[in-house]
Amino acid sequence: MSQPDRVRSSTITILLIIIASVVAWVFLPVTSTKPAAIADPLTISVADNDYLGSANCAGCHSQAYQEWQGSHHDMAMQHATPATIKGNFDNAVFSLPTSHTSAEFFTRQDGFYARLKGIDGKLEEYKILYTFGTEPLQQYLVAFPDGRLQQLPVAWNTRTQQWFDPQPELKAQPSEWVHWTEGGKNWNSMCADCHSTAVEKNFDLTNNSYTTRVAEIDVGCESCHGPGKHHVETVSAATFDPSVDNLQLKMLAGDNPQWVVDQCGRCHARRQMLTAKFEHNSNNLLDHYLPTLINPPNYHSDGQILDEVFVYGSFVQSKMYQAGVSCLDCHQPHSGKLKAEGNQLCGSCHQSDQFDTPQHHQHSKDAQRLSIGAVSGTGAQCIDCHMPGRLYMGNDYRRDHSFRIPRPDLTVAHNTPNACNDCHSDQSAEWAAASVESWFGPDRPAHFSDILTQAHSQPDQSIQPLVTLINDVTQPTIARATAVSLLAPTVSLLAVESAIINASSDPNALLRTIAAQSLDASTNKLAPLLLLLEDPVRAVRIAAAQALADVPEAQIPAAFTEAYKSANQEYQTSLMVNADFPSGRLQMAVDEHRRSNLDKAAERYRETLSIDGRFNAARMNLAQLYYSQQQLDKAEQLYRTVIDQEPQASEAHYSLGLLMAEKGDYKEAASALKQAAINGNNPRAWYNLAILYQQSGQSMLAEQAYLKALELRPKDAQFINGLVSLYGQQQRWFKAKKLIDRALTDDPANRHLLQLKGAVEQRLGN
Repeated sequence: MSQPDRVRSSTITILLIIIASVVAWVFLPVTSTKPAAIADPLTISVADNDYLGSANCAGCHSQAYQEWQGSHHDMAMQHATPATIKGNFDNAVFSLPTSHTSAEFFTRQDGFYARLKGIDGKLEEYKILYTFGTEPLQQYLVAFPDGRLQQLPVAWNTRTQQWFDPQPELKAQPSEWVHWTEGGKNWNSMCADCHSTAVEKNFDLTNNSYTTRVAEIDVGCESCHGPGKHHVETVSAATFDPSVDNLQLKMLAGDNPQWVVDQCGRCHARRQMLTAKFEHNSNNLLDHYLPTLINPPNYHSDGQILDEVFVYGSFVQSKMYQAGVSCLDCHQPHSGKLKAEGNQLCGSCHQSDQFDTPQHHQHSKDAQRLSIGAVSGTGAQCIDCHMPGRLYMGNDYRRDHSFRIPRPDLTVAHNTPNACNDCHSDQSAEWAAASVESWFGPDRPAHFSDILTQAHSQPDQSIQPLVTLINDVTQPTIARATAVSLLAPTVSLLAVESAIINASSDPNALLRTIAAQSLDASTNKLAPLLLLLEDPVRAVRIAAAQALADVPEAQIPAAFTEAYKSANQEYQTSLMVNADFPSGRLQMAVDEHRRSNLDKAAERYRETLSIDGRFNAARMNLAQLYYSQQQLDKAEQLYRTVIDQEPQASEAHYSLGLLMAEKGDYKEAASALKQAAINGNNPRAWYNLAILYQQSGQSMLAEQAYLKALELRPKDAQFINGLVSLYGQQQRWFKAKKLIDRALTDDPANRHLLQLKGAVEQRLGN
């Protein structure tokens, strides 16, 4: 249902792991209270005279209006009435095992109510103000103080006609961001922009409150086509000539298909908002939103859908998108329904006599339908193999729109999913890969997923393949941009920096945006970023301003001063738009940190934690800040809090280990570093642990730790030097020489290794 938290953290952030608590907690006996009713906080009105409302379109566009009525867009959000409520409010009870409580649903003379535990753990009664969605589940919104509408944690399954918990895996507890009373379930921020028309969120940072307004409660005509006033005035004029006059509307028949996809992508994408309100003044998605890249944890490493990503990010990976296919080639524009059923839809473009045959899909059309969980199919339908899906919100099965060829061989190599084993879950990926090979031969068509999966499993071997992907203009832009993001940590390498700088002038705005972000840590960033301050697309200008946040304004050349101020203002607006997200507040803190405004940074980090006490990226950065100020006790407390919440958090263990070593508690330091090394497979942790062991005379443990570090990073000169020093202390010079010779095999011209070899050979008398 909700657009997730998606503001980018800067490279100063060393940890961004949000894990819901799995610790059960027990409620004390409570009593039900009936609080004073909270007024409906939502203002539904035409924000200005430009919006007329969908009913005003029906007179001229009756067929389109009739098709729209009853659609998912029409019923995206409605007032709660007997006609719109689908759930059982006849004193129904649903048990919420993850929170050891129940939700009760009932009616009163003035409407529908739910009784469940709220912010302070007390039973409260909440009046249902709005329905949210229509099928396969319907959710419900209630009013909270400070202008908030919140989504109940229980939804109605329209297929089984039962109440259910759509996200039981969250195990959310009060004060957590994902608890139903907190920001993760807040309509104003997470949902409104895509479920209503002409939304103005209007979040007040000072008062932490909302005065949200919408022009229309649901996704109406003007949500897609733009405000109707000028259209009506144009077509009503006596001089109107349809062959000459602009109709003053967006998303018309014959529009550029990529424009159409961008317009649909406003809501059917996982993305970050950049502006306070969407304006129909651009055909480019990136003038108002920045889509999420196809990286884990939102996508599998090969770009297949994983978390709830709303179609756009998968569709723009497809060859269909590259060929000019848009959403409206398959979906009716007003009802949202498919234009044809089954393989007939695919056959409208693809030759049925070639593809809709057992020779292609290798399944009998009369085969028994397999139904395994949410997966159902015979293998003879195109979507069975080319549009596998995932279950979201408990019962909503959504299909991947990248339309890729099944690759069980990648499952074998990288543990990514494949359509074959979605149905044949009783068989292995090796079995599926062998079957595909027997049908189509050993070779698979080259695909960018090969490079992306390798980049996640073998990063040291992926630099050149990623550079090649960035430079390959035939590949999907979102894949190339993802490659840029994966190379950002290595921007100091000349080949990487060159590829990213080249990408900053690419014709596609997404690639320019991610290139600007990735140049953040480059020592040569000023020249390319200055040019991007004047880019025609807002997301690019914002990314350039963000990457220049640590550059004093006095260093901006006079020719770019106005462009910098303008782009920086757009960047500050985007920060304010996202200030009600913990990651939005975190980015504010990171910027202050980079500018060395440490008091302001600490304040922003604390604000972030007040929004979400489990947002440990902010806690880790705040600990870093305290560490730099030698406030070691404060830093230690923060590291230990992270570890309490996330026992496997390698970076927290690592930082705690370094801190305890600085405090002189070497036993605690060794314990923390060992946990960091094991949990994160962290070579630096093994190396520092080896030094501690070496200093304390535990030579055998030190050698084991050095070897673990070198196993993970065999060519690291510092690790080699450390182990050589240990062997030197033990007078094991032959072993030291053997270690150096092995390293020189891979890097024969390494000056440091050659010097080290000379020193060892002197000891050996050579």
